[in-house]
Amino acid sequence: MRLSILVVAALAMSSATAANVQVTVRLAAPSALEVSYELPALCSQIPFLKTGAGAGEIRSRWQAVDDCGQAGGDMLTRGAKSCKTLAFRVPATTNKVTGYPGSFPTGEGIYAHMSNYAIGEACGAVSYRFAGPGSILTGRARHENTAPTHADAAAMLFPARLPKTGASLDYYDPALPAATIELLRDRAARTTSWLQKRMPGAEVKRPIIAATTAKAPGDPNVGGNAGELVLLSLFNWPAEPSPALYRKATLLVAHEISHGFQMRDAVDDYADARLIHEGGGEFLRWLVSLHRGWLTPQEAAAELDDALAECMLVTDGRRWRDLSAADVGGSRLEYECGLPAYVYAMAVRQGKADAVARINDFYRQLRRGAKPDFAQAMECGSEACKPTVLPAVLGGAKPMRDEWSAVLESSGLANPVAPTQRQTDAMMLRALTKLMREDCQGKRSMTPTRGSVLMDGLPACATLRQDVEVVQVEGLPVFGTMQALPAVVQACGARRQLTLGLKDGATLAVPCVTPYQPATRMYAADIGKIMRALGVPGAPPSR
Repeated sequence: MRLSILVVAALAMSSATAANVQVTVRLAAPSALEVSYELPALCSQIPFLKTGAGAGEIRSRWQAVDDCGQAGGDMLTRGAKSCKTLAFRVPATTNKVTGYPGSFPTGEGIYAHMSNYAIGEACGAVSYRFAGPGSILTGRARHENTAPTHADAAAMLFPARLPKTGASLDYYDPALPAATIELLRDRAARTTSWLQKRMPGAEVKRPIIAATTAKAPGDPNVGGNAGELVLLSLFNWPAEPSPALYRKATLLVAHEISHGFQMRDAVDDYADARLIHEGGGEFLRWLVSLHRGWLTPQEAAAELDDALAECMLVTDGRRWRDLSAADVGGSRLEYECGLPAYVYAMAVRQGKADAVARINDFYRQLRRGAKPDFAQAMECGSEACKPTVLPAVLGGAKPMRDEWSAVLESSGLANPVAPTQRQTDAMMLRALTKLMREDCQGKRSMTPTRGSVLMDGLPACATLRQDVEVVQVEGLPVFGTMQALPAVVQACGARRQLTLGLKDGATLAVPCVTPYQPATRMYAADIGKIMRALGVPGAPPSR
């Protein structure tokens, strides 16, 4: 009898496991989505595919409907009530935390990425769909009311039927200035056409653009996500952007379009997957911008120098292999170290192949099922040679800063110089980051602006328990002066304390355990040599 009961139970569980699970993300209101999970009766728990601290923070905003279940950082769990469907209201937010956003407001609709809602197959095969009272845009298709999809798809959900005007499926937030829209449209088209000619193996069409304004702490900035449906977010965007902001917008769209010519999933098992992908996106958009005239040689050199400086400052006395994924992602080192890694590796490449052709061939080999060595593919291609830049800076035995110094001085492509004001400001931000980590048990939450640093009060802090906006340190402007950083070092060494001047006129004394050690030497790219090595016309004379 006991055996029969076990067999029946096993058959019931097998039936439950084989049953389908339906996940639906629908537009519940102009400012919120709703995700629902239709589960088999015997299914009590399913793991989310996107897990960890960031995922936990995202799902902490979800509001359970009817108390039928709970959505944690790692697991979807059925509640005590007997509900066929577990549903959660998801408020739209511009704070995406990490990765693709799950509910990003876009003016007339909400952008959603299914990866935030995707679950494992512990209770059977899973099917996904988007739903809403109006239009749904998923890549190259527009749907009305419902759209079948998969676990790694993005969509724009609209509360009403949008007219199908012309052939373009692009969406631009009505709040965006007309000149900004024209710039985004132009940069997307011209980035695509340039890369199509040089990377024919990618067989890529221009993706669908979804561009929007958004609010966030700090100065005007940009953010985005790649894919067949590209999200371009312009934060705190003014009605009349400056030339510097137009460069930011160009950077954003060219970078995200460039990702379409890569193969993100194909490099996932490479040790430097994030750098290969994001650094490659940065290199392609930097090179496209130089060729198209969107960056002057001087602007391109400054971008390269500042990225390298940030890479060297953040890695400090550590090797690249000493850094965890959180270290890399938390400081955007896949971008900051990735751009100079690609530029300098390609500038010393051996053989006659074009730099972009090397990248194209790398992905062509991946499409054929091969797994080429990244450094060999970039620096040597089909040549029988020994790569020098990438093995040193990414796999060297010395701290990354020392490896960079050796590479740059032997190549003659950059010269040692004193830090610029921008790089000195970057070191000031590092010094204040160190100060906050010491006060807050290793935690920090900060946003730099042009003339201040916003520090978010945290429960773990001893002194910085309230939100403050720091505009001065030791009586000097926090940014824009060469005197402030030495004053910070001196005060920290002599008094073990820093005096912060706040925007409201108050001062705040914060204990300083150890003085920050600023760098005294950075590197300036010889952009003329680099442009000639990369085949970019209009290179200025070498220094």
